[in-house]
Amino acid sequence: MRTSRPAGTFLALVLCLAPEAWAEDDLAPKALTLNQALAELDSQSPSLAQARSRVGEARALATQAAVPLVPTVVAAGGYTRNSADARVDFSRISVPGMPPGALPSGPLVIQPLGVWTASGTVRVPLVIPNAWADWAAAQRAADAVAASAESARLQLRASLAQAAWAAAAAEEIVAVSERAVIVAEEHQRSAARSVTAGTEAPLSVLKAETEVVKRQSDLAQARANRERSHLALGVLLGKTEPVRVLLPPVAAGEIPQQVESLVAEALQGRPELVAQEAQIRAARAQMTAARLRWLPQISGSGTVFAADVPYPTGKKEGWRLTLDALWPLYDGGLASGKRDQAEAASVTAQAAAETQRLSIVQEVQDTRRDVSVAGERLHLAEQQRDLATAAAASAKRTFEAGVASSLDVLDANDKLYQADVAMADARGRLGIARVALDRALGRMR
Repeated sequence: MRTSRPAGTFLALVLCLAPEAWAEDDLAPKALTLNQALAELDSQSPSLAQARSRVGEARALATQAAVPLVPTVVAAGGYTRNSADARVDFSRISVPGMPPGALPSGPLVIQPLGVWTASGTVRVPLVIPNAWADWAAAQRAADAVAASAESARLQLRASLAQAAWAAAAAEEIVAVSERAVIVAEEHQRSAARSVTAGTEAPLSVLKAETEVVKRQSDLAQARANRERSHLALGVLLGKTEPVRVLLPPVAAGEIPQQVESLVAEALQGRPELVAQEAQIRAARAQMTAARLRWLPQISGSGTVFAADVPYPTGKKEGWRLTLDALWPLYDGGLASGKRDQAEAASVTAQAAAETQRLSIVQEVQDTRRDVSVAGERLHLAEQQRDLATAAAASAKRTFEAGVASSLDVLDANDKLYQADVAMADARGRLGIARVALDRALGRMR
C-alpha cells in the first residue's frame, strides 16, 4: 500500500500516469496550460465572436447617430425634356435711347427644350442641439453593449476554468481507480495463497475476485467521465477533439479576504455595473434629446451647378449659398413621447443597476463562503484519506499474519478508495469555488 501524499500533488501523479494511459489512444487529448486555453477561448469561441459582433453593431449605430452633426456632400445630375422652349432674341429688339451693347448679344433662354444639368451641394449643420444628445445616447448604449460583451467573456473564461477543474478531478479519480484495481488484484493473489496454505476459506478468493471486478467497473466509468470532461473542454474552445488543461496545484488553508474588501473590489471591477451605468447615462441623454427637439436647427449649404444650355443669366454654370433655419412648433407629440420613453427607460435602468449591485454583493458572499467550506472539506478529506491509508495498511499486515480476515482487508481497501475519490472531488470543488469567487470579483480577465 502507498503512503498518503500531501495536498496539491495530485497533478504530478496525473502527469506521470497520463502519457502511459493515453499512449495508444487515438483520442489522446491535446494538453494546454490554463493561460493557453483562455487565449484560445478569446480567439476562437463562437459565443465571444457573437458578443463582439454585437459591439460592432452598437458602434455602427452610434456612427449613424452622428450623421446629422457632420457635413454632407451630394452630387446630382440629370436630363430634362420640356414640351416647348422659350427664348428671347435681343438682337431683334431695338430700344430708343439705349446705347449699343446694353442688351445681351445672343438669345436669352428662359426654358430650354432639353437640357443636361449637374450640381454638387455641401450642407454644413451649424446648430443641431438634439442631434448631439442623440449621438451621446447612442455612444452610451454602445458602451453598455461593450461592457455586457466583456461580462459574457469573463463568464465564459470562468466556465472554462471550472470545467478544467472538473476534468482534473476526473483525471485524479482515474488514477485512484487504477491504484484500486492494482490493490484489489494484489489482495486476490494474497487470498489465493492463504487458501492454498489452508488459513482461509475458498470463499475469500471469490470475494476478492468480486472486488477486482467492481474496481475494474469503477475504472471504466472513471475513464468515460474523464473523456467526457476533455470533450467538453474542447467544445468550449470551439474544437471537436478532446483537450486537457493543466492546472496548478491547489491546497486547503488559504483564507479569502474580509467580505467588505471583497465586495468593494467586486463593485469596482464588475463589467455588469459598468453596463448598467452606461444604460442610465444613455437614458438621461435621450431625455435631454427629447427636450432639445423644441430648439431651432440651423444649417448652411453651398451648391455649384452647370448645364449645357445657358441659364437666364447667360452663363452655363453658377453657385448658390443658403442659410436654413428650422423651428418645430408642433410635431404631433413625438418629442413628448420620446421624453416619456426615455424617463421610463431611466427608471428601469436605475432599478436594474440596484438589483445588479445587490446580486453582486450576495454572489461575493456566497462564493467566499463556498471557498471556505470547500477548503475545510478538502482538509477533512485529506485527514480521512490518511486514516484510511493507515487502516488499509494495518488490515493488510494483520491479514498476512493470519490475524485479520479477508473481509477486513476488503472493507479497509473500499474505505481507502472512497476516501481517495472524496479527496479528488473535494480538490476539484475547491478549484471550482475559487474560480467562482474570482468571477464574482471580476478578476477573470
